[in-house]
Amino acid sequence: MNADEQFEHLLTQTGPCLDLTRGVCTRHALSPELTRIVGGSRLMYATGDGRIIKIFPPHEVDFFQTEVLFLNQLHDRLPLPTPRLYAADRFDEYPYVIMECLSGVPLTEAWAVLTDQERKSIVRQLGIAVRAMHDLPVDLFAAAPFRWHPIIDAQRESLLDRHQNWGLDSAWSSQIPGYIGGTVLNVHDHVHLVPLHTELMQEHVFIEKRGGDWTISGLIDYEPSMIGHREYEFCAVGLFITCGNRDLFRLFLSSYGYADAELTPLLSRQVMMLLLLHRYGNLRRFLGLIPTDLRLTTLSQLEQYWYGL
Repeated sequence: MNADEQFEHLLTQTGPCLDLTRGVCTRHALSPELTRIVGGSRLMYATGDGRIIKIFPPHEVDFFQTEVLFLNQLHDRLPLPTPRLYAADRFDEYPYVIMECLSGVPLTEAWAVLTDQERKSIVRQLGIAVRAMHDLPVDLFAAAPFRWHPIIDAQRESLLDRHQNWGLDSAWSSQIPGYIGGTVLNVHDHVHLVPLHTELMQEHVFIEKRGGDWTISGLIDYEPSMIGHREYEFCAVGLFITCGNRDLFRLFLSSYGYADAELTPLLSRQVMMLLLLHRYGNLRRFLGLIPTDLRLTTLSQLEQYWYGL
């Protein structure tokens, strides 16, 4: 087994997972009462004293270091809570972090019961918070392991191969070169390089009711974060937050700070282009998020569905 397969195998073994996590608890005098947090590619437990232990594969030190850096630099700097980092170390060969357990529930658990106005409120709050993150000095994150320029250049170089290796049908992959070639965007423009979360998804946004109103109570998961082009951030928003609701996507961007005159078809196309270039931009998988009755067949139609302005 390769390193990824070995860690995936570990995640299926309850006894070894508990032994490893209890070893971390003993080292830091934490409660041995543990609740497994399922889902995701990391080993995570909540402790009985309000901590989250997140354990990384031994070979993914860059993701571990990124999580540590962004947790440290973002805490108390945004208009929404981010987890306080209590410890970061290795146990045996495994890097781990111990962080605060935030209040609330993942947006995935509440979205279906929110009213239209409540959804708008959450999207508006998120847009404001993301802008605050993007406005932070990039120097705070200078030590981030993932470097934008080599990553985006490699993504462009391997663009077709990646999508074909993911099993994308040729009816879609054949459209990619023309679509990318017809999109104007300088991905190396330093003016637009900002601290990015990169995976703004409903499961990473926590909300709770305060005084009768739903409020964002936390934003988590910074292991793939980096400095990068700001529009790269919006790829996940249209897919996993606003989920094809163009009015909500427009509201997010307006709350972020875009003027009406800046909300143009060109911006929609640029975000769609960055989705195709995204590190985790598996278009074959994303097509499964679209209602089958829509029968979309072109990249321009996908652009309008997720990011239409």
